[in-house]
Amino acid sequence: MKTRDAILLTIALFLLTSFVGLNIAGENVPLICFVVLGTAIWAAIDSSRIQFNRYRSGISYRPVTLFFGVLLLWIVAFPWYLAARYKDKTAQRS
Repeated sequence: MKTRDAILLTIALFLLTSFVGLNIAGENVPLICFVVLGTAIWAAIDSSRIQFNRYRSGISYRPVTLFFGVLLLWIVAFPWYLAARYKDKTAQRS
């Protein structure tokens, strides 16, 4: 996914899920929490599958490190991962 598209997708996910909550054990939990957790898990599994840590990139870490990076800095790390993955997949890496 191109960088612009990755940023737009992240913003759209954030806006669509920030205002919706789920009632879990009597507490209202914002849906964005589950989106962040799910995308962090997906990024870790996907990076392991394609061996992303072999590439030279600012975000090419081992899956566990990538998981925590995306989990803690989702608004920056998730679109960065998507853009770097796209560049690796289409061999546009310099």
